[in-house]
Amino acid sequence: MSLPLKRQRSRRLRKKMRIDEFQELGFEYEVTLDKPLPDDEQEAIVEKFLLELIMPRNLVLGGWVREGFITAFPRGSTTEEDRTAVQEWLQQNIKGATVNVGPLQDAWYVVD
Repeated sequence: MSLPLKRQRSRRLRKKMRIDEFQELGFEYEVTLDKPLPDDEQEAIVEKFLLELIMPRNLVLGGWVREGFITAFPRGSTTEEDRTAVQEWLQQNIKGATVNVGPLQDAWYVVD
């Protein structure tokens, strides 16, 4: 049994599909809280997160306090330094929480 051949796609199509040299990477995070936070505290944390870390690094956040996905804005990939910064920021600013930041992954891959 032979392996299927990789399809040849034009540069324009690869860019449109965000594959190969145009692939964009992001990462997930999950925060396990030791106690529930009131809505106003959650909102304050997210606002601070956006202002202090996400926006200055030209990132975009999809999610909230307990979980989310981060990628570059407007296009591009996040870096290992971004992952580390997110991990450290969440640990320092959400007291008593367990923070898990996932690996870099394709930001456009859809899981069924």
